Amino acid sequence: GALGGLDIPLLTYFALWYLGNYYYNITNKLALKATGGAAGFPMTISALQLGIGSLYGLFLWLAPDAREKPSITLDDVIKMLPVAFCYAGAHSASVFSFSAGSVSFGQIVKAAEPAFAAVLSQFVYNKPVSKAKWLCLPIVIGGVILASVNELDFAWSALLSACLANVFAAVRGNENKKLMETEGLKDRLGSVGNQFCITSILGFLLSIPFVLWKEGGKLGQFVESFKTIPALRNNMIASALWFYGYNELSTMTLKKTNAVTQSVA
Repeated sequence: GALGGLDIPLLTYFALWYLGNYYYNITNKLALKATGGAAGFPMTISALQLGIGSLYGLFLWLAPDAREKPSITLDDVIKMLPVAFCYAGAHSASVFSFSAGSVSFGQIVKAAEPAFAAVLSQFVYNKPVSKAKWLCLPIVIGGVILASVNELDFAWSALLSACLANVFAAVRGNENKKLMETEGLKDRLGSVGNQFCITSILGFLLSIPFVLWKEGGKLGQFVESFKTIPALRNNMIASALWFYGYNELSTMTLKKTNAVTQSVA
């Protein structure tokens, strides 16, 4: 409900989203460092993070009185594929960026995501962005840069993959909003949590061919590392759950806002 004009649930979503993102960044970086960063298994780790999160979502469907299952059709699943592909693409590119450079550098480049979202909303999706939001973008992006610049660790591969993640994330935000406006789909999904769970499952499945392509030849080495390196095992599982949780919250905020607001957050 609202209190003095404030949307308390929305503010709560934002607060928990920030908290989840903070702990995800820490545990994700520790998992990547445990296997050698960019030279290790960034694609495998990013895909398994989606897979572990999907298992949590499936558990909520199976647990008594936790979450009602959706009643979607094959056509609904097909409509959700673009969102799922962009979700998986943004996550994989972001994980690779963090594996190749510092978390602070990745955050600096990711700070430009609202600009990508604004341009796409305005010129591709015909969703006009207000002048106030355009004027806020330099302040938001500049603030993140100033907060992170002391730890700057430049790497071209980190820059390019973070920019790619921005593109995927901006498209995903707009496609997600469009999906939510599809007639009848909202009722068949049952909840925003169900929508995100299905997106996560599809994103994980779409990631598998890329894992086999990029790192398929050394999956045995990854399995051995998973068994013998607690820092990899514990942080990968923790980062997967933090990632799933804060992204479900971001989907809830998108329902109440729009793609540009979500990117600024």
